[in-house]
Amino acid sequence: MISGLYTAASGLVAQTEQQDVISNNLANVNTTGYKKDRALYITFPEVFLHRVQDEKAVIPGAGLRDLMVPIGTVGKGVQLRVDGIKPSITEEGSFNNTDNKLDFAIKGNGMFVINTPNGIRYTRDGSFSLDSDGRLVTKNGHAVLGQSGEIIVQGKDVHVDEGGRIFIDNAEMDVFRVALFDSATPLRKEGDNLFYTLDGQALAEDDLVEETQVLQGFVESSNVNPVREMVEMITAFRAYEASQKAISAQDQTLDKAVNDVGRVSI
Repeated sequence: MISGLYTAASGLVAQTEQQDVISNNLANVNTTGYKKDRALYITFPEVFLHRVQDEKAVIPGAGLRDLMVPIGTVGKGVQLRVDGIKPSITEEGSFNNTDNKLDFAIKGNGMFVINTPNGIRYTRDGSFSLDSDGRLVTKNGHAVLGQSGEIIVQGKDVHVDEGGRIFIDNAEMDVFRVALFDSATPLRKEGDNLFYTLDGQALAEDDLVEETQVLQGFVESSNVNPVREMVEMITAFRAYEASQKAISAQDQTLDKAVNDVGRVSI
């Protein structure tokens, strides 16, 4: 009985975490390049149950023993995995035309490479601008990297082709560095729309010939589907309610066991 309380309680914790993940996805539905998160769980080991006090068997020298007939297994609850919150990085959002020459989007499984104080980071948010030194930077002032290092714009006209080649006043100056990833890539979110590799290894990079394309004057919207997230939120809430009812039922049973079963009527 007490075990059942812990099992139901683990369900409450799991659904609370699920609600937090969904709420964060909905809060970022309009964030450029945002990749929705998914909560991943593991189950605690199952316990094999037997039926007791059904039939008796004669054990030589030991009297009678219950024949414990197997009746199946019961779960012991769930918990968030160590890598439990995983971004859906391979699902693209839609591409929106901004007509801003410093806005960029990547079509395909690629990310811009960013230089930050914490090291190399990756992003799908191509809403860039120029700082006072003419460097191409993110919204938080981190430098965007090209094949020759930080991208410096010294000129008036900026043109980037689908191959990622950067032309300043019709002269080729650099090429965007674009990192490749897939569903198995151990990417994690750092904040500010930046990703890093969980194992600390650098991602393979692409020459933009076949794998990816850079779109100038476009930004990628988030890949969050608000309707789907709301459905998942309702599902999580119903599962939370079910765990609550399970705890309440077991609490009432324990109350009767403690206060009524042992009572002597005179």
